[in-house]
Amino acid sequence: MNGQEILIKFDQLLAITRESFEAFAATTEAAARADRPMPIAIDEDNLDPEKMPLDLAVFAAAPVAIVPRHGQFHALQESGHRFLLAADGMYLEVRRPWLHFIHRLAEQTAVAMPYGRIEPRTDLAFGRLGEALPLFKEFARKAADAWPNETGDMLVWDSTDRKLTSGNVTVLDSTPSALRYESRVLLDHESIAFDLHSHGSLPAFFSSTDNEDDAGSVKISGVLGEVDGATPSAMFRLCVLGLYIPIPVPAAKIFEA
Repeated sequence: MNGQEILIKFDQLLAITRESFEAFAATTEAAARADRPMPIAIDEDNLDPEKMPLDLAVFAAAPVAIVPRHGQFHALQESGHRFLLAADGMYLEVRRPWLHFIHRLAEQTAVAMPYGRIEPRTDLAFGRLGEALPLFKEFARKAADAWPNETGDMLVWDSTDRKLTSGNVTVLDSTPSALRYESRVLLDHESIAFDLHSHGSLPAFFSSTDNEDDAGSVKISGVLGEVDGATPSAMFRLCVLGLYIPIPVPAAKIFEA
């Protein structure tokens, strides 16, 4: 066998090897799909190579998971959110360094869903909301000093020191009916937990501007009003990706001496 024949044989062997590998890969992929179907209801035989990565990115950012019926539920460990399918409907789970939150978005019991059950929860890394009361009082004094204009602040959770800090914004412009400020650049171990502002002589309420600012965010928003009067007012709510959950916080506790 001369050199040319050896080269031809080698090319034939290489072609056979390539065909065998491609067949093996196709078989393996088909088996994998059968055992672990894609979590996206998409026609895999007619994928759009430009759009498919977008759907995968959406799923990665906000995945859907089932609550185990027999095994132990494993909560989100990193910051993010996901949707949970449970026996009684769909839940939202959100994790931030200062918050672990599970909330039922939709109840569904007409059709039996073969999943486990889970309980709603709101766990704060700093414990009870009352732990932030000294900082609320501090902000109330700041609001009184700023009267008749509005003022604001953000309470930041420090995951390293395990505490809330205040004084994290710079007020750029303030009037009795408007406020503009900027927050400082946060470090990797810091995250915004509370967004506070005052209304001067006006009552505490969440305006349409507040709703726009809070839309899509994860934080506790608070408003102090009538800071110059004998009976100041306060409103707080937990904002979670478009959900607004009222939190009862007595104004008297904040403004008492």
